[in-house]
Amino acid sequence: MSLEQKILQTVIILLEKGKKPTCKPGAAFFFGQIITQADEAGISELKRYVEEIYRDAEIPPLITSDFENGCGSMVKGLTPLPYMMGLGATGDADLAYDYGKATALEARSVGANWTFSPVADLNLNPRNPLVNVRALTDNSDLACEMLPQIVKGMQDWGLAACAKHFPGDGVDYRDQHITTTVNSLSLSDWYESYGRVFKSLIDGGVLSVMAGHISLPDYPQQPDRKFGTALPATLNHELITGLLKKKLGFKGAVITDALGMGGFTGWYPTREQSEIEAFKAGCDMLLWPSKSYVENMKNAVLSGEITKERLDDAVERILSLKRKIGLYDINYQLFRQLLPEEKQFVENVQRRCAEKSITLVRDWNGIFPINKQRYSKIGIIPVLEYQPAMQDARALKTAFEERGFIVDFFEGGMFTPQERKNFYEKNDIVIYALFSRPFRPMGFLDYTGDNAAIIAAHLAPDGAENKVIVASFGSPYFGKQYFERTPCYVNAYSMLECAAKAFVRAACGETEFTGKTPVGFTE
Repeated sequence: MSLEQKILQTVIILLEKGKKPTCKPGAAFFFGQIITQADEAGISELKRYVEEIYRDAEIPPLITSDFENGCGSMVKGLTPLPYMMGLGATGDADLAYDYGKATALEARSVGANWTFSPVADLNLNPRNPLVNVRALTDNSDLACEMLPQIVKGMQDWGLAACAKHFPGDGVDYRDQHITTTVNSLSLSDWYESYGRVFKSLIDGGVLSVMAGHISLPDYPQQPDRKFGTALPATLNHELITGLLKKKLGFKGAVITDALGMGGFTGWYPTREQSEIEAFKAGCDMLLWPSKSYVENMKNAVLSGEITKERLDDAVERILSLKRKIGLYDINYQLFRQLLPEEKQFVENVQRRCAEKSITLVRDWNGIFPINKQRYSKIGIIPVLEYQPAMQDARALKTAFEERGFIVDFFEGGMFTPQERKNFYEKNDIVIYALFSRPFRPMGFLDYTGDNAAIIAAHLAPDGAENKVIVASFGSPYFGKQYFERTPCYVNAYSMLECAAKAFVRAACGETEFTGKTPVGFTE
């Protein structure tokens, strides 16, 4: 391989709609926006992009995306799975394997062979704006039991996994898209929590790890402390080469998180210098580097700033990942056909996970199960900051109507006091359906403006709280944050139609409430 070919192996480009790649990279990432239709035509559109980059490649590229909760989270027309915390609520390690397998089956059907998942973070801070339901749990024992099974399910079926975000998000209250965040645990506490989790994944054979724009100040021997604090892992030789690769023994490929994020920029005078420093720190592949990255890397190698040994080690880690998922096999299928029974398997995983995750936190007044003899009229009040989630909220209305209930679905924004009173009086049950997910929108998972006012007024006078159900299709912390005195509260974890339907089945007594909230600070 030439010097340029080696350097290109360290590049992950972004596939953009209507734009032909300008180089032959080691990997290509796509967002869901690259396809326009939620049908076979849209999937065919994505396949054309994948075929094109493979046709031009000299070395087979990795094709990746953030399949954190199934392929339907990124590819319209494929199957979204309940969020990771919903899987954590099931406590089922066998289902975790199937979760990984289901992701792999659909990913391989559209040409993807690598996923930036699973999220291996522990949501120790309920105020963290990025992790929340993207994490399995805040409990390292549960994470060590289930996360390696997800990875095994993925990699057994041809999809390379990537554990993220080393050294672990979920302690800080800030967002790496804006600024560098800090894992402020003591070193001993880190080893007992995040360290155990990443070690379990390494021992389980995870093929790649994503470095986060997250510092770990208590780790010793970090000479480069800028602005009075430690460098983020993506720029930190001690954390990536010293801790992850040497001390924890990781032999796979280390990937940076996106390089345009605020947590990465600003540590050095230029973005270009920061990219070189990330590679020197031990990151083997860079996610969306600048246009001048290849030329800058050439100069750094030729000048001796980056050693030949460092570059060769990175390239070998990347090529080894590709070998392990069969990219060099003569019979490798770019698109693995999804058989009808496999499609049914994926749909069954979605349903099993959604049903087993539904968690009854409290029902002090014995509202459940709901039946038409006791409650024929149901009022539903969706509370959401991310407007596209209204479609998933309407799935509640449809599911109850299919069972013969009369449903009053409120989409009017803010109540007047009289409107609220009338709404309560004409319905036998009132369901506040809370929809939330990190980064939808950017910022804390709080309710603001009219939504906050709706929540503030959720308990009408005259004992109406006895007819209220609150169901959170997202953050499990809302039960304590907003609804601590509400007699009936359910966690469903996922801002998805499958979770809405699973909630209705449980609410009507068709299935059991079997989920167990996998994080603290909820009661």
